[in-house]
Order: sequence, then C-alpha cells, then structure tokens
Amino acid sequence: MLTDLVPEMLDIAARRARAQGVANIETKVCSADDLPFDDATFDSVSVRFGYMFFPDVAKATAEFARVLKPGGRLCSSVWVKREENPWTAIAMQAIATEAVVAPPGRDAPNMFRCAAPGYVSALYAGAGLRDIAEWDVAVELVTRSPEQYWEMISEHVSLAVGALQRVGEPARERIRAHAMRR
Repeated sequence: MLTDLVPEMLDIAARRARAQGVANIETKVCSADDLPFDDATFDSVSVRFGYMFFPDVAKATAEFARVLKPGGRLCSSVWVKREENPWTAIAMQAIATEAVVAPPGRDAPNMFRCAAPGYVSALYAGAGLRDIAEWDVAVELVTRSPEQYWEMISEHVSLAVGALQRVGEPARERIRAHAMRR
C-alpha cells in the first residue's frame, strides 16, 4: 500500500512498480496523520524522505504505530547533517547570492527538520514504540549532467523551489549558472 497526499506522486510510483514487474501494490491518497486503515493492519510501515514534511510529526507517528500489527516495524529515512549534504548546499549557496533565504522555523516542515540526533527516536518512543535505533546511511546523488542536477533540485527540493519563486528570471538564470559551475 503506497500513500501520499499528492495523487501524481502515487501515479509515478505505480508506473515505476509496473515497469519493474511489481503488481501487488495499491495506492491511496491520504494524510499521514489521518490514515484510512484499521488498527493493526500492517506488518511494517516505511516512510522514505517524507517524515520531515508532515505538518504534525507526532500525530503521524501515532498513526503509524496504530496501524502496525503487534511486533510490526516502522522505518523512516530523514535528511541529517545539512553540512554533509552538498547537493542541496550547492544550490542553496547559489540561491543566497541573489536572494535572502530565511531559515525555517525550528519545528516547521522542512528538509532538515528531523536532523537532530534522537529527534525521530523521541517521536517513536512518544508513540509507544520500542527497540528503537537510529543510524546514518550514506546517500550519493548521481546525475547525468549539471543540467539534470539543476532540474532535479530546482523543481523538487522545497527549500530551493520556494526561494526561486521569489526571484525574477534573470536572477534565476544567474543562480542556475552559479550552481552548475560548482
């Protein structure tokens, strides 16, 4: 069962699954903090780089715990260590040459909201989950070209998208050139 608030994201996921021969999936448009499933429905819940964007992470975590069967597992991937994430840092440094980028509120939805060690573990514990562990997993962004990098960042990384919407086309082009040089 794949869920998301955005139907287009689910369409892409279903299309990719079919292309890989995976046929046993369903999709459901819904909010993580109000899941339309019965208690104890799933053996596992996996959240891939979405946790930090939930408006109410504690409520979403409680929902995940509610729909898990006894002994079920919850796994989430979140971005950590802003300074060790050059693929966003390059774009955001380029944007900062042309626009003021205000840092998001400490607990507002944003890419690095869950970065602090123990943040997600505390949410899990607060939802009654146990046997909690956190660990770092290295992720490498590989693109075919600087142009593909810029397209991905400028269209899909919320920090960049929001900042780029506040500048005119000439500034966007200078930002793009700066990022692609780096």
